[in-house]
Amino acid sequence: MKASILHLVPVACILFAASSVRADEWTASTPPTDDATATQASAAPEAEVAPAADAGKPRCPMCSPAKKKWRAGLMDLLEGGPARIGNDMFNLSFHTRIQAWGGWVGDDALLSQGDRLQESGFRLRRARFGVDGQLFKTVSYKLELDVFDQEKTGGPLYEAYIDWTPSHWFGFAIGMQKFPFVRTEMNSSSNVAHLDRAIGVNAMAPGSSMGVTVHTEPWKDHLTITLGVFNGLQRRASFFQGYEGVGISLGNKFERMSYVGRVDLEPLGRIGAGEVDLKAEKSFRLALGGGGFYSNGKTTEMYGASGYVQMKAWGFHFLGEAIWDHARPQAKPTTTNTVASEVDRVVAHATVGHMILREMLGISARVEYINDNMDIDDDGDQIIIAATLAHYAFGHHLKTLVEYQKRLELHGASQANDAVIVGVQLGF
Repeated sequence: MKASILHLVPVACILFAASSVRADEWTASTPPTDDATATQASAAPEAEVAPAADAGKPRCPMCSPAKKKWRAGLMDLLEGGPARIGNDMFNLSFHTRIQAWGGWVGDDALLSQGDRLQESGFRLRRARFGVDGQLFKTVSYKLELDVFDQEKTGGPLYEAYIDWTPSHWFGFAIGMQKFPFVRTEMNSSSNVAHLDRAIGVNAMAPGSSMGVTVHTEPWKDHLTITLGVFNGLQRRASFFQGYEGVGISLGNKFERMSYVGRVDLEPLGRIGAGEVDLKAEKSFRLALGGGGFYSNGKTTEMYGASGYVQMKAWGFHFLGEAIWDHARPQAKPTTTNTVASEVDRVVAHATVGHMILREMLGISARVEYINDNMDIDDDGDQIIIAATLAHYAFGHHLKTLVEYQKRLELHGASQANDAVIVGVQLGF
């Protein structure tokens, strides 16, 4: 049964792509015959006859300049924030995002092992609501909640910080914010090329935490340096479950401090948000950089490094990143979430893709390598392959994705944990 369902995936993808083609990019496979042209001309009023230059192209409402103008206006509204109020001194914008998944997974799939679903069915992956804005153009703020139970001890708070940036030379932020270690974790999950971030990133990248960051752009719009001090980090028991969400209202209860720094270089100018080159801009853009962290925890001492390269050009995109860390259990741990022994871990992933139709339809493929213990060859050493077809109705604000994921255990028994999942995202 499962094999027959998986065989239908290529057919579904082809039908999905065919139904997504925009009218203004259609071309007729064969020119109309003279008889057909004469019949159309006699049946329509003279004012409605298509010009000779448009002969052979189908007519549709979405081809009209008015429809294109309407869509462009709506996209500008969504990008600027449709629920924004304020003036030049102060502004506030409400935003929300919903991500829903549904699909089929193998019998051995487990959420604790990083699989998207544990059983075939549906999952609400994200339900976010928040506000952000600016004060006097130099102070920005953000408050964002996960308004559903994702079974973490940190509660629904996802981000809550204030940033003061008087000039490109200096700025700092304080509050619960993204830990600036892994680039693909720092990027919003709303505009990735696939259903979600790579499984290895979720396992190796600390999430949002309470701390202070200082940032500077010594080469404006090209070079950014970020340094931060945060509460100590704590991992969950399972490697694939990543870092523990810890409450922040009572402060740092069990761990010491963690320290992080990173450098990001965009030598040709801003590469733009997200992984995909949605607008298929006719220029080559490049970004690269890396980071490092140290956490002097009472339970586990950890340090690590990461590096990435990202490129966009003419509708193509590429993003590759590698992450390594080292963990050592303390002699007198204060919690039970500790590693059994000293361990080195490494993950790497790369995604490449192309916009088949500008701002409308894209395809991407991602390969990632995971090694949860570099000293042992076991089923924790994996290669994961994902192929994704994405239809962008209104950019990343409203999109549908179809993804097939294949997991290959390099050692030990092979698991039945492949997946075919459809995801829908609505956000503004």
